Amino acid sequence: MRASTRQRIRKKAIPVAMALLRAVLFTALTFVVIYPLLTKLCASFMALRDVHDMSVRYIPRHPTLSHYRDVWRQLELSAVYPLTVQFTALVALLQTLSATVAGYGLARFRFRLNGVFLALALVGTVVPPDLLLVPLFSEFRYFDPFGLVSLVTGGAPPSMIGTQWPLILLAVTCTGYRCGLFIFILRQFFRGMPRELEEAAYIDGAGPVRAFLRIMLPGARTMMVTVFLFGFVWTWLDIKYIPTLMPDMPLLVTEVQKISALGLDASANTVARSLLVNAGAVYLIVPLVLLYLFTQRYFVQSIERSGLVG
Repeated sequence: MRASTRQRIRKKAIPVAMALLRAVLFTALTFVVIYPLLTKLCASFMALRDVHDMSVRYIPRHPTLSHYRDVWRQLELSAVYPLTVQFTALVALLQTLSATVAGYGLARFRFRLNGVFLALALVGTVVPPDLLLVPLFSEFRYFDPFGLVSLVTGGAPPSMIGTQWPLILLAVTCTGYRCGLFIFILRQFFRGMPRELEEAAYIDGAGPVRAFLRIMLPGARTMMVTVFLFGFVWTWLDIKYIPTLMPDMPLLVTEVQKISALGLDASANTVARSLLVNAGAVYLIVPLVLLYLFTQRYFVQSIERSGLVG
């Protein structure tokens, strides 16, 4: 009787303990992620006298929008925002298409170097981007793959630094940062799709390309949207590749980094300059929050159908 009682108590206690553990982990994660964002948001509305007021912690006593107006005017964000959205969407779209083709090839076609290509893709994901910046900068500073450009033109190889081409070429070839992760996600998704779908298309006379375009591609639409969103967010917040390879492009992330050099009175005041930095960070983050609110259902559906655990 006592043994059965202890067993019942144990069965009831384990789910409760797991629920408490999940609650604690979720609370800790929320604090780590949300707390810095909330502090920046509150600080972006503070007047300079609120910063020097020791009684003000988070809620500004004299809220102001002057920091947002200064950043918007000095950085000309009315022109920067549309350009950033267009370029980021283009890079994310090219990454998605190239990763889809690569993921499908690795999932469905068996060849000798299949595992090698997958391993190389994943290695590019775990390597810190700082280690790749110097080789990439040197490659695009004198862009001459296999010496073909010099052979054809007969002159010095061109420089692509400062143009949009470095990130576009990395996206097309699916060799950019995080592209290996996209390939792996789509490979797992295609592996989870029934082969009977393709076999039925082959019986109807379709070839591999037509079966991919007519059958597999529409079935992977949800996962492709998710990969596109991941690519969009990471390109939008890219503080490594874009400032290094495209320093002259008026994109939002590079413009926000120029806040410290603004020709304002705050340029000589570290505290006031930090308020402008907070306002610039809000300009950078708010579009992504809105994007997530409108597209979160795609994330849920893709996780359910991804096959990452299979």
